[in-house]
Amino acid sequence: MKTPGPGRRRMAVRSGALLVAAIAATATALSHSASASPQAAAAGSSVFSVAPYVDMSNGQEPVLDTAITGHGLKAYTAAFIIGVGCNQEWGDTLPVGNDSFTDPEIARAKSEGASVIISSGGAAGEALAWTCTNQSSIQAGYQAIISDYGVKQLDFDVEGAAVADQSAAARNFTAMKALKSANPGLQFSMTLPVLPSGLTQDGVNILQTAKNNGVKIDVVNLMTMDYYQGQQDMGAAAVKAAQSTLAQMKAVDSSYTYANVGITPMIGVNDDGSVFTAANAATVEQFASANGVGRLAYWSIDRDQPCPGGSGGGASSTCSGVGNAKLAFADAFVPYTGSGGGTGGTTGGTTGGTTGGTTGGTTGGTTGGTTGGGSCSAAPWSASTSYVPNDVVSYNGHSWTATYWSTGVTPGSAIAWNIWKDDGAC
Repeated sequence: MKTPGPGRRRMAVRSGALLVAAIAATATALSHSASASPQAAAAGSSVFSVAPYVDMSNGQEPVLDTAITGHGLKAYTAAFIIGVGCNQEWGDTLPVGNDSFTDPEIARAKSEGASVIISSGGAAGEALAWTCTNQSSIQAGYQAIISDYGVKQLDFDVEGAAVADQSAAARNFTAMKALKSANPGLQFSMTLPVLPSGLTQDGVNILQTAKNNGVKIDVVNLMTMDYYQGQQDMGAAAVKAAQSTLAQMKAVDSSYTYANVGITPMIGVNDDGSVFTAANAATVEQFASANGVGRLAYWSIDRDQPCPGGSGGGASSTCSGVGNAKLAFADAFVPYTGSGGGTGGTTGGTTGGTTGGTTGGTTGGTTGGTTGGGSCSAAPWSASTSYVPNDVVSYNGHSWTATYWSTGVTPGSAIAWNIWKDDGAC
């Protein structure tokens, strides 16, 4: 049964039945906060800066192979391992480390040059800390994933009622704290439902639970999908969700930056009927480049291809429902290197500036276009400066007041509609 809610992900089992879960959420409207400086513990500037999800259980392995060998994909997120009591298995009921389908797929992708993040949980299951209360068993189970697959990246996809279970979240973070100590370089992400206005209160509570247990989440990965708010610009909505969530993160721990944020849309037709297009993907990639976002992903590689007979119909587990070429969304995201932080990333160089984020290159070379007009008294906007609400700058002959925290977001640009208020000519 499908019920409305934000951030619902889908997982198909080998029988072909599509299992869908949903989350009903309340919006939490908060201002956004940003800093462009990636942190050593975050995923930015790494091979994992782009890591779309792959449903390891629905028979679309050739799409992953093509993305790696023909489209430059360097990392992916293998989904999903689920807890069954104090044991773990892949979503198709085969055991971790001894799955005759999934294990060879992971080995082949590795031989082709791709690194893997292993994801536990999902819409149709829960990670081990949510199904087992024995702390030593939880830690041993996660260690088995690390050892069996030789990975340094774990993801925990927490959906449905699991988001509200803070006791389970505490067990998860206790295990991760110990595993980080035992496995140098280990990083983990928490994949959570979101609305354009930010995380649900349960999601914010997970951030606080992590802090209470002495752990900083490397990447808070946002499921920017299935808002059940009607059709909207899904690229702009994803950007707003990232902005809103970073404010919530910084309210819990001020050291969080965009390098600790991941953005994961559902490409093509979403379960709620909204559509995330290739143009939306370009918007998200540009925002990531301008702000040094820690990870770009999407659900899923399996769906990054046209449906037989073209677009139309509802959401499918094996095609996008839009008429883009095969792996068009991979092509939109793969150029992102995580080298943003106001330096323009993959997009600034193509438009003429080296620090202007997504649009600065067209207006002024190395500073992103800081011209403020001859009679403007406010300091000119700079792509390398971090702004807070109520800061006033001049840009292109107008005065602008910051309504949110930002770095590298050009006043008047497409993604700045709720970040800078135009006060008029000066």
